[in-house]
Amino acid sequence: MFTIISWVNINHSRWQKNDVLDHDVGFYYSYLPAHFYFHDLSLNFIHKPEYKHYYKLFSYPHVTPQRNYVIKSTMGMSITYLPFFITGHYFAKLLGYPMTGYSTPYQIAIQFSSLFWLLVGLIYLYKSLIQFFSEKETGIAIFVFIFGTNVFYYTTIGAGMTHITDFGIASAFIYFCLQWHRSPTFKYALLIGLTIGLLTLIRPINIIFVLFFLLFSHSAKESIQLKLKRFWLHKEKLALIAFMGILVFLPQLLYWKKQTGHYFFNSYIGEPFYFANPEIINGLFSFRKGWLIYTPMLFFALGGFYVLYKNGKSLFYPILLITGIYIYVVFSWWCWWYGGSFGQRALIEIYPFLIFPFCMFISKMHAFQKGAKLISISLILFFLILNLFQSMQAKWNIIHFDSMTKEAYWDAFFRIEENPGREKYLDHPDYEKARLRETD
Repeated sequence: MFTIISWVNINHSRWQKNDVLDHDVGFYYSYLPAHFYFHDLSLNFIHKPEYKHYYKLFSYPHVTPQRNYVIKSTMGMSITYLPFFITGHYFAKLLGYPMTGYSTPYQIAIQFSSLFWLLVGLIYLYKSLIQFFSEKETGIAIFVFIFGTNVFYYTTIGAGMTHITDFGIASAFIYFCLQWHRSPTFKYALLIGLTIGLLTLIRPINIIFVLFFLLFSHSAKESIQLKLKRFWLHKEKLALIAFMGILVFLPQLLYWKKQTGHYFFNSYIGEPFYFANPEIINGLFSFRKGWLIYTPMLFFALGGFYVLYKNGKSLFYPILLITGIYIYVVFSWWCWWYGGSFGQRALIEIYPFLIFPFCMFISKMHAFQKGAKLISISLILFFLILNLFQSMQAKWNIIHFDSMTKEAYWDAFFRIEENPGREKYLDHPDYEKARLRETD
């Protein structure tokens, strides 16, 4: 499994084109070279003529009314990149590369950081799933979620983004929550606080995951009154969770205060959420970037909610609520297709939750009639092959990064070369109109 993913990473070798630390990854990463190389998180060095080319590398930071620069993203990803940055720095020094934070050793280290976080995620997912399912069911579910969804793409071709890091940390968070509800100790309270704090620091929307901790119970019959009583009994541990979460976020608050004069700052000014008009239908089913169009394997996870309701209500309610709220918020953003990407990358964060209904579906397949079982197995295999093939199509630009239509999708279906005449099928989005929610 990891041999395959490592081989794809090496074969793809994005570091040879110096495009690992570019676009979104560029501003996730920019805290590290700013602090360790330029020694200036205020980014004032980019005024200097000799450093002007770094303005693009820092992904065009936001400029406050006080003319201060603010890095667009929060610093969560830079924290998770830090061990890999240090590794890249060591090899840059050892091999004689420029120690600027952007030379080849740094690029390789960040490229492979996603593989590390995938491994973390799979270890904790296994430890969580095995509490409810057999080893066989757990193994099948994990294998399918790696190779049958866009987890594969973002661990290889699109490595370095937030999504696999969130996948790994969210998987650990789920396990710590399960353990705390079984044995509410200070150890697990500390780990829950650290993981939910880091998840929120990476993507603030991830604060939604705290609902799993609040709503899960090992007994589906536990009343709200009994749950509240149990929480009150362990109020010191709940205080530790809150304290650790705030402590993780504190450096970000201090950075914003220094650069803007405010402890809280919206560095995504001009990039609104339209909560009254979310693009849920397009987000799920459009050929531009529909989640279930480009990751049809998740139909089985959604179908698994019915089986989960019948057989695992303690998991059903928190996971359903998290999934619903997350989808609503993600598709309320002005750029609901999330720019150039393969599939709906913004939903990978909830895959550690969705693997539970998927695994429940797998566990009940033995009770299906022969025909239904054959159809289910055939579709799972087909969707897995389709995902791997379309991942490579996205790499080769046969699947366009943001302009697909129904006609373009079927024209590209199982093609191995780009159609020179496909332009007539594409529908290039107008980003400015989307930002303002204007229509033709």
